[in-house]
Amino acid sequence: MNAFLLALSALTLGFVFLSFSADRLIASSATFAKHCNISIAFIGMTVVAFGTSAPELLVSATAAINGAGELSVGNGLGSNIINIGLVISVCILFKPLFVHSRFIRREYPILAITMMLSCLLMLNGKLAIVEGAILLSGLLVYCLYLAYSVKHEHSEPEELDFLNISKARAALESIIMLVILLTSSKLMVWGAVELAVIAGISELTIGLTVIAFGTSLPELAAALAAVKRGMHDIAFATVIGSNIFNLLGVIAFPALIDDGLTLPPQILSRDLPVMALLTAVLGGMLMFAVAKQRFTSNTTASYQVSRVGGGLLLIIFITYMWYIASSIV
Repeated sequence: MNAFLLALSALTLGFVFLSFSADRLIASSATFAKHCNISIAFIGMTVVAFGTSAPELLVSATAAINGAGELSVGNGLGSNIINIGLVISVCILFKPLFVHSRFIRREYPILAITMMLSCLLMLNGKLAIVEGAILLSGLLVYCLYLAYSVKHEHSEPEELDFLNISKARAALESIIMLVILLTSSKLMVWGAVELAVIAGISELTIGLTVIAFGTSLPELAAALAAVKRGMHDIAFATVIGSNIFNLLGVIAFPALIDDGLTLPPQILSRDLPVMALLTAVLGGMLMFAVAKQRFTSNTTASYQVSRVGGGLLLIIFITYMWYIASSIV
């Protein structure tokens, strides 16, 4: 089999397994949450969010060990931009999301505070060991918060499409499907990179496009699978939890492993502002959804985010990618 057919086969096979494993992961993890009588949103913010962020963490650690700390930071920031600008926007455009009030009251503010802290630590153009330790300490605090919240979160009463399997099997399937999800996404990235090389596309362009999208494939697949099954909480929780994990964990690695890091000017002038803008727009969308529902005297615990907001996020993301592409050329 020649190189082209091998790469095309890897891309196709990876996509098939990615789609299957994402759908089954959402179903099995939600079933496990039901058996344990804990919130589906909690599973989304821990098992799914942290699990789907494994590619970013692997890339960050490997790059930092090899002395490419800038790639680590760029990967973390780029993944956050893709998670909001592409993953959330595509989910909203596919089907308007209903966001539970807990995300607006607690989870989004945590993300906003985490983003502001990260930006503040990087404003001087450096990421020292102490600053990396601060971020990693923040991740520890966040994990303790999640462990505390599980005692006060209970399974949602709404009727969802759960699997008729035991708790042990649901836990085992969740782990297996997560491994398949990560493996298939890596297979897709390899196939796409090989096809790009065969087509004569530069390595820099591949890194800024294929690799960046590739590490966010698990989040996109899991979020779309959740929306399709009507589990909107998992879709939103996956992005929120993953972004917090990227800021406090993935970005911290290069500072700790690489003995401090000097950031390239593009991160301060381009990537950080875009990440902050997308996060702020998402917050504005949530606030508008709350205001709209209160104006109509609707007392439900979930707020609908309209397709207009999803379109705005996607426009910002496309503009950002166009700017990167034009700067390369």
